Amino acid sequence: MTASTTAPAARAQSRSTTLTLPGPYRAALRQHRTALWITLGLLVLAIAFLVTNQLVISHEADAFRATGCTIGMDISPDCYTTVREYVDSDFSFRRSIDYSGMAILALPCLIGLFVAGPMIGRDMETGTYKLAWTQSISPVRWLTVRFTLCAIVVVGFGTLLAAGQRLAWSSVPDLNGPRTSWFERAIYGSVGPVAVAYALLGLAVGTLAAVVLRRTLPAMAAALAVTAGAVIAMPLLRGRLWATETVTSSGKYAQGPPGNGFGVEQGMLTADGRRLPESVCSNHAGQFSQCLDKNQVTGWYNDFHPSSHFWPLQLVETGIILALTAAATYAAFRVLRRRAA
Repeated sequence: MTASTTAPAARAQSRSTTLTLPGPYRAALRQHRTALWITLGLLVLAIAFLVTNQLVISHEADAFRATGCTIGMDISPDCYTTVREYVDSDFSFRRSIDYSGMAILALPCLIGLFVAGPMIGRDMETGTYKLAWTQSISPVRWLTVRFTLCAIVVVGFGTLLAAGQRLAWSSVPDLNGPRTSWFERAIYGSVGPVAVAYALLGLAVGTLAAVVLRRTLPAMAAALAVTAGAVIAMPLLRGRLWATETVTSSGKYAQGPPGNGFGVEQGMLTADGRRLPESVCSNHAGQFSQCLDKNQVTGWYNDFHPSSHFWPLQLVETGIILALTAAATYAAFRVLRRRAA
């Protein structure tokens, strides 16, 4: 009888122990539960906003098609009001996607500020981390707990945001012209794995700044500066991360990249096959044709990325950002070990 009653209790206790987080993780969750709930609420609002806008604009596009009106230069008087209302609502939706993309671009900076500030920096500045280190938890374990929890939240929430943004952007109807190009910063940086990689970089930079400086405000300023610098600088190198394709054209004037291509470099071709930068003749506005003849220009070249290069560029840039993230993370733990020794 005793064995039969204690066996279920032992199994229940074992199951409860298995499903329970270790003490340091529970403590970190309790300490920052307010910030986590706020983050969850903002995520729900952002996803709801993107999905609702996508459903509304799809419904409005279907309703506009049913009217038989078309958008163009020659609009009948009966359709003018209908077309105007649809164009205005469609424009607002497209702008909202651009704004949400810019918000996702700013997310790594906010993560860096939070980690360098209340998550780690404040404990380092006030010295409360020493109490945790004396309670059977090593300095490396203490930092690992905080970094791991943040990384889980960043990857999960960042993936959901990027997926919601991609769904909204890819669902834009083409009745009022093409949607924002895939290579625009607000779109490219918010609809793929690059968005999650930059968010992790903000986490790593914020951690490193907090451990090195050990003062909240300086650490937050350093994390913001470094993370924002990476978010701004990397797009300047984006076009060089993958081999481009080239199209050539004849005539006096250059042509843009075909289709929805991402132009990287444009210039002139001479009779002997040399490439000349466009600026050679663009500065001779009044003598443009004479400049072309003087340099024996026979055509133009345009190096570009077609839309099929979206994923190669995303994966290469993601790899670079993750490598920087790993380096910053390693540096943070290395500094912590030295100071705790």
